[in-house]
Amino acid sequence: LVVFGLVGRKLLRDELLKRCKERGNVRFLEGMVETVEAKEGSLQSIMTSEGVALHAKLVTMSTGHNRELLAYEEGDAPLWQTAYGIEIEMPDEEHPWEVDKAVFMDLSPPEAEEAEAGQKSEAAAQPWADVPSFLYVLPSHGRVFVEETCLVSETQLPFDELKRRLYRRLDRLGISLEGRKIVEEEASWIPLGGTLPKAPQPVLGFGAAAGLVHPASGYSIVHSLNLASPTAEAIVRGLADQPAGRHADPAWELLWGAESRRKMAFYQFGSELIAGLPTEHLQEFMRVFYALPPPLWEGFLSHRLPSPMLVPFALATFVLGNNDLRGDLLRQLFSAAGLKMLRAATYAPPAATEAPEEPSSVAKNAGASLTRAGMTIMRRSAPLQEPLDVVFRRGQLARLSQMGRGGGE
Repeated sequence: LVVFGLVGRKLLRDELLKRCKERGNVRFLEGMVETVEAKEGSLQSIMTSEGVALHAKLVTMSTGHNRELLAYEEGDAPLWQTAYGIEIEMPDEEHPWEVDKAVFMDLSPPEAEEAEAGQKSEAAAQPWADVPSFLYVLPSHGRVFVEETCLVSETQLPFDELKRRLYRRLDRLGISLEGRKIVEEEASWIPLGGTLPKAPQPVLGFGAAAGLVHPASGYSIVHSLNLASPTAEAIVRGLADQPAGRHADPAWELLWGAESRRKMAFYQFGSELIAGLPTEHLQEFMRVFYALPPPLWEGFLSHRLPSPMLVPFALATFVLGNNDLRGDLLRQLFSAAGLKMLRAATYAPPAATEAPEEPSSVAKNAGASLTRAGMTIMRRSAPLQEPLDVVFRRGQLARLSQMGRGGGE
């Protein structure tokens, strides 16, 4: 049984804050962290924009896709998942979907009728016209959540384009939104893949900040929740067994040891494969993916498939696919992503006898905001790498600029 659900962000946040309050030993302060200092042999400290100074043996960054206060490896920019969705109040008999049964990926083209009629719509002339997207549906009693999603692409589809595609689909299905209450509107962008955080480093990352987003699906919440307790236990071990400045090492090893890196390289291989597939090939890939034995595809989506099982996963996909998909797989295998995956398959952690980098040298190699006398100071105003929201907006502006030039030709 595979369960899909819509996460109520405010409800989840309120529940987590309630649990913190019930524990009695958790303080929650509203504010923006501006600097983090990690000094050898001493407490770490943070300073907020409100001027509040806090000190701790270990600082953990759970800041989502904000990368300003951690160091990341050098490498390629991420791919992107973009989505636009709405939750609508609608009687069950007025929509075509079965209540409490998700529609995971409807990859039928939104412009199907125009294509059948041999007409070229205005949307077909846009620079992102050949980027596939799918319909995602979660019906419940009296409500339906519908979302148009670009699974993974180098092109960041504008939210207005995703909204247009979604409304076009609903119109084709005979669903009018006139007079209906839209309970919630959602527009999201998720960076997929890209570089991992440097590990270890004095400050710990967790969740999306630690690269725990699945690069081929965008899933992250359940994976992060599953890792929460093991990570907490690793933190306890680090505080007990490691010197100051190295308290985060066991947690970093849990998150990004050799096994995790092997799996991530395979997921990124799949992500880059999907990003390059035209709609027809993507439909074939999805057909094959869900024809695999459930333990394989469920394990792939949930991060739980051990690396030795990735080989039969790949072989089964190749055997079950048509010639077009086989060709896509072979081309991808000899791409940069394929070579990266092969290198990760033979990755081994440094020998235990090797001296680890000190916190100051880790930051120096990462181009830290400031290092001096064994201290690393990370500043939000001078991040170690370009923030992803800046990368995303620049990409969207570039595509919109292409659209403007295309409209004038």
